[in-house]
Amino acid sequence: MNKKAVVELKQIKKSFPGVQALKGFDFNIYEHEILGLVGENGAGKTTLVKILNGLFHADGGEYFLRGKKSTIKDPLDAIKEGVGMVFQEGCTLPNLTIAENLFLCHEDVFKKNGFLQTRKMNQAAKELTKEMGLFVSPTTVCNQLTPAQKQMVEISRLLWLSKLYGKENPILILDEPTTVLLEKEVDNLFAILKEVKKQASIILISHRLEEIVENSDRIAIFKDGDFVTEMTQAEAEIEKIEQFMVGRELAEEHYRESEQRIPEEEVFLEVKDLSLNKFFEPISFKIHKGEIVSLVGLIGSGKEELCQCIAGTMKADQGDISILGKPVKIDSPKDSIRYKLGYIPIDRRQQGLAVDMDLVENINMLVFERLKKYGLLNRKKELENATKWAKETLVKAPSMRSKCANLSGGNQQKVVISKWLSADSQFLILDHPTRGIDVGAKDEIYHRIRQLSNEGKSLLIMCDTLEEDIGLSNRMLIMKDGLLVEEVQCPSDAKPAPVDVIASIV
Repeated sequence: MNKKAVVELKQIKKSFPGVQALKGFDFNIYEHEILGLVGENGAGKTTLVKILNGLFHADGGEYFLRGKKSTIKDPLDAIKEGVGMVFQEGCTLPNLTIAENLFLCHEDVFKKNGFLQTRKMNQAAKELTKEMGLFVSPTTVCNQLTPAQKQMVEISRLLWLSKLYGKENPILILDEPTTVLLEKEVDNLFAILKEVKKQASIILISHRLEEIVENSDRIAIFKDGDFVTEMTQAEAEIEKIEQFMVGRELAEEHYRESEQRIPEEEVFLEVKDLSLNKFFEPISFKIHKGEIVSLVGLIGSGKEELCQCIAGTMKADQGDISILGKPVKIDSPKDSIRYKLGYIPIDRRQQGLAVDMDLVENINMLVFERLKKYGLLNRKKELENATKWAKETLVKAPSMRSKCANLSGGNQQKVVISKWLSADSQFLILDHPTRGIDVGAKDEIYHRIRQLSNEGKSLLIMCDTLEEDIGLSNRMLIMKDGLLVEEVQCPSDAKPAPVDVIASIV
């Protein structure tokens, strides 16, 4: 069957200082398909779609759109050509309504005699969002929407704009669309996308290979700025894809269980009757030196708030925390830093990093006083300390002065870990440490977690999947409706099956 290419790329190249992001290759995107785009962080996927979207300009090669050579200058130009992108972080304006977001900068369509016909605009918004399965009033302000609903608004806008500019078969690019979605919302998204592809071509970027294999018509694999191979859905196997992506054998055990150690007898952190009104009831537990404890529960179980109370970003109503047997008072992040407690948040870009600062500045953020000499920052020490921890955590960057905003997700996560290790943290809270990270970077982070444990550091983790919680931890604490309901041992040679744990969670 002959497939019609809506996009043709010929020897596309792109370089950044110190990095050849795209090395030059031929690649097509066809009509009415869901194309899964996979590769390790830094493989070139994001650079490629930003060229398609007009955010970047290629240094060499040719870009053909619907058979004509493209000269897309910027994202607005791309929109006019029927190419749009829904970013992982989302682009809806929170203080505007659904209708206002949908038709932003194109309100003239709904004007008559110079006046905006609000009722007509809201009716059009209602009809558009209904097609996307979004049954919410068009006058709803977007800060009241769930992440899934915001995605529907963005997708609706892009499809409407392509019709407005008379472009058939638009190209819709989705960057990690399921990262912040619940399981039911993920199923709903892909059901809608399978309908959308009848009128569009969809490029799906995700590190969740299961959903790529299940929902893509074709899968393209990139590595080190080059197109490696492609396969149809029928040909796709996760193990085969991982091998092409990484180019090396991963650890035989998925979560490096053989590196799991038995914790020490000494208790590092003890929580006694800690509670926070409306979030969790009095909870008590201990974490030993070198122990990895996973906190497991559904959204609303109170696990996130419990971790934030320990990290000092929220303040508990009552209860006590002890470190190495001594009571401590943690009312702020400064207190947790003083007691060598580190917190690696789920949103590394917004909460874990200063993305407009470079690696050196981010890694040294908590230790600047230590790097001063005669009251002035010692630039040599600053660079040496940051370089040491970047090497320790295998950060890959063009230089130590590269801005963190330009790093891949996996490398950003490693910089956050480096920051806390530089501060000599002995206890780390890891909130979804592998979210949005490719399989190769995940393996490196699993190995780092094992190393930290083997060095005697204690870890409290919340993972993306129950399998990850079980695989990484020595012990699981299961929370439900604000209560600690069960404790499950997870020795390396006798891990419980997920099915045996689920009944306690739901």
